[in-house]
Amino acid sequence: MSSYPKMGKMKIIKYVLIATVLLLSACTKPEVKTGYVEVPTLTEHALSSVYTLLVPTSPTVKLYYEECGQGEPLILLHEKAVDCRMWDAVFFQLAKKFRVIRYDLRGYGKSENPELGYGYLCADDLKNVMDALGIKKAHLAGLSMGGMTVTEFIALYPEKVLTATITSGAVNEYPNRSVMPKEILKIYNDTVFAMKEKEVAQIKMRGMEAEKNDWKTIMRSVSGEHYRAISERLNGMIDDWKAWQLLNPETDAFMGTQADSMLDKQKNKPPILLLIGQHDDNRTKKSMQRMAVLCPDAKIQFMPEAGHFTCMEMPDEFVAKMITFIEDTKKKNN
Repeated sequence: MSSYPKMGKMKIIKYVLIATVLLLSACTKPEVKTGYVEVPTLTEHALSSVYTLLVPTSPTVKLYYEECGQGEPLILLHEKAVDCRMWDAVFFQLAKKFRVIRYDLRGYGKSENPELGYGYLCADDLKNVMDALGIKKAHLAGLSMGGMTVTEFIALYPEKVLTATITSGAVNEYPNRSVMPKEILKIYNDTVFAMKEKEVAQIKMRGMEAEKNDWKTIMRSVSGEHYRAISERLNGMIDDWKAWQLLNPETDAFMGTQADSMLDKQKNKPPILLLIGQHDDNRTKKSMQRMAVLCPDAKIQFMPEAGHFTCMEMPDEFVAKMITFIEDTKKKNN
């Protein structure tokens, strides 16, 4: 006997089809837009250029980006040795509420490499990406190298930040070159360049496989309780890493302690959330502590089970903390 005596077969089929469509809709990932934006080869605030009297071979560099969702812009910035795929576990979750953009930083993933000897800042690149995509203000989230980029962006362009979520590294130890006389700055840059030339020669002699294996070991040592769940994806990105930064003697793409000085003097900072993985290394934690001192109104939260790669190791917790922070910020501003 039929379980549905009063329901016609056509109605049953109709409801099954509706349920199937709803299920497929829930499982289908939203459309992702991909493309490239062009940013200047030599950026506005760079102080690391060696060949300042020469014209770059190309005036611009192409950066690869992905975009998904609608709403307020949210830009994600990745760590060294990996690429924007680092955000896979949170990208589509965040796209339910935001216009999410993630991109490969200069020299990483599908983005073009820097031109050797010409200075640029990652923070300037971020500003130029925003300009190219028509974004005046955005929520920002960065991990380690990405977090340092966000920090320096806040120092340079605070008016363009809605909120900032920084995790696993915020400030670095590069000296403040803005206070150096030009002749001293030239000597400093040339000296760093020469030192890195020697490092590059040693790396090439040793071989990239050994170098990347060292990076995998380091990343394992600073990961938390869920490393096994992310190890294949993490190691895969390290395998894919072009390692331009290791194979070329560039100086650096950051302001260093100049950002500390600028933040210390800054009166109106944007809302900042600092997420610290309990299993991360002490040097990274000290970097986050320095940021907390420079930005005393920043909110600090710990992730007890996470290490360095908070957004990969604990994606649901990462998203929940960031969305709650953004929503609480909006309530305070209303």
